[in-house]
Amino acid sequence: MSAPTLFNAPATEPIALADAKLHLRIESDETADDALVTALIAAARQQAEHETGCRLVTQTWKWMLDAFPSGEESIRLHASLWPVQSVSAIQYVDSTGALRTMNSALYSLDAVNAPGYVFLASGAAWPSDVADSANAVTLTVVSGYGAAADVPHAIRQWMLLQIGAMYRNREAFSEQRNVTALPNRFVDRLLDPFRLVGV
Repeated sequence: MSAPTLFNAPATEPIALADAKLHLRIESDETADDALVTALIAAARQQAEHETGCRLVTQTWKWMLDAFPSGEESIRLHASLWPVQSVSAIQYVDSTGALRTMNSALYSLDAVNAPGYVFLASGAAWPSDVADSANAVTLTVVSGYGAAADVPHAIRQWMLLQIGAMYRNREAFSEQRNVTALPNRFVDRLLDPFRLVGV
C-alpha cells in the first residue's frame, strides 16, 4: 500500500486574494505583494491540511493498493483522503497485464464515517483476476469539503491568522531561518474540531 498521490490539484484556494489582502490591510489597488500573498495562501492551506489531516477544497487523488481485500471485506480509505466526496474509479491490472475498470454499480462509498470506506454491493465480489504485483489496484478519489465557501469558517479564519503571521515574518521565512512558533499559537485550537484522531 502506497501513500496517495495528487492527481488534480485544487482549482481554487479556500481564501481569495482579495480577502487575504483585506485581512492584511493591503489596499486592493496595491499589487506589489500579490504574488507573495498568493503563495502564503497556498502555504496556509497546505499547513491546515497537514494539521487537520483533512483536504479542504475539491481535489483528486490516486491511491494504489497491491490487491483487493479478501472476501467481502471493505476497503478502508487512506486517512489523508478525508473528507471524501466520491470514488470516481476503481481500476486494476488483470493477470494478462490489461488495465480494467470495475463497474461502479458493484461498490458503494461510506463518506460519513471517517476515513471513508468502499463497500461491495449486495451479491458482488472483488475482481479475482488481479495481477500479482505491487500497485495493481488504483482508486481515484475526489476529496475535500467542496468549493472554497464549503470549507468550515474556523479553518478559513485560522488560515487568515497564519497568513498574517507569515506576512509579518516574511524575512524569517524567505531567509529560511528556523521559526519555531508563530505568534498567538493558541489559535490552533480553531482546528481542533476538524482534526482526524485515531483513524
